[in-house]
Amino acid sequence: METIFDFYTDKEILEKLNKLTLLIEEKNKDEYILKKCNYSGNNELLDIAKARIKSKISKDKYVGEVKYFNLNDLRFSTPLKVAEYRAKRISSNTLVDLCSGIGIQSAAFSKHSKNVFAIELDPRKVVYSKKNFNQENLKFIQGDVLSEKIIEEIRKIKPDIIFCDPERLDSEKERNLESIKPSINDLIKIYSKITENICLELPPQISLEKLGILGDFEVEYLSFNNKLNRMNLYFGKLKKCKISVADVSGERIENNKGIIADYITKPLRYIYESSSAIEKAGLIEEFAFKTKCHILENTENGKVILTSEKVNNSPLIKAFSKTYEVVGITNNFKEILSILTKLGFGKVLLKYNIDPSNYWKERNRFEKNLKGTKEATLFKIIENNKEFFIISKEKN
Repeated sequence: METIFDFYTDKEILEKLNKLTLLIEEKNKDEYILKKCNYSGNNELLDIAKARIKSKISKDKYVGEVKYFNLNDLRFSTPLKVAEYRAKRISSNTLVDLCSGIGIQSAAFSKHSKNVFAIELDPRKVVYSKKNFNQENLKFIQGDVLSEKIIEEIRKIKPDIIFCDPERLDSEKERNLESIKPSINDLIKIYSKITENICLELPPQISLEKLGILGDFEVEYLSFNNKLNRMNLYFGKLKKCKISVADVSGERIENNKGIIADYITKPLRYIYESSSAIEKAGLIEEFAFKTKCHILENTENGKVILTSEKVNNSPLIKAFSKTYEVVGITNNFKEILSILTKLGFGKVLLKYNIDPSNYWKERNRFEKNLKGTKEATLFKIIENNKEFFIISKEKN
């Protein structure tokens, strides 16, 4: 399989990518760019240039100094902070990374594990990986992880831990194990005979009921930028509990059936918008108990909000939530506008359930008469079948 490295040196590729980047940023159409830059492999170069631009402006998909990746690679790439978190949690003497892609997670593993072997089926991705990373303790191997050749090679390696981030469909109406490649059942059946210490990344939308067939494991919902980002399954000695939620900072909460949390119907002075990973993990009560906050019980479905009279600066709050100061509660539209105007707000973020197609129409309803420079955030609670708005401002 030919790649751009069959035609050009690294220096020549960089020069061409810089030129393509300028043309893209000038808003030129693809047809014009490809005609103006009639390079060998120009479609591949154009795809890389677009991916590099997208990565630089994305909080979730920034890949740092990684040089070679296309748009599809970027879409399924592991965020650097996620890769670093996982590398610290499952560090070992010898680790094998199955389905390693363009090598971001493998490179993170190599910082914390003595020897890392990365296996990838796609030869292009293996070429990119070798160009992206050259650590002495990291070896990239091209092959099918379910082939007898690769399985035998891994047996000889004798890894302490095996990690796998398998391929999944771009989108599904409902996430299923059956659509993941290679087969998760086959992976566990084969590789658990080599080591019981296995970590799998799976789509976090898959229900726990569907995962029961995989055996005994810890399911960890990983939060990044206050949102559910990944789901990791830990087998063997990697398992610490049944269900956990973790932030890339390293803060974590484990399930505890003995917890009794405190619920409240009206927000106090401060509210905390919790990460969607907390809701998915079902660890709302554990979160509230550990942070000594109240759970606001009459929020909209799926919205986890804690509240307290004094601002809570605990590490768990900082890791798993955004903090807001409440400046008003009302169900009267004119009163909302009065409060917003009086406090100098000019922008209003809506954090309640609303049809995306109506979001800006609804937001403009609040903002059209505002002249301030500050930004307010609106939440909703339901009381006696009436909707009340919580007017708040984010506390930095």
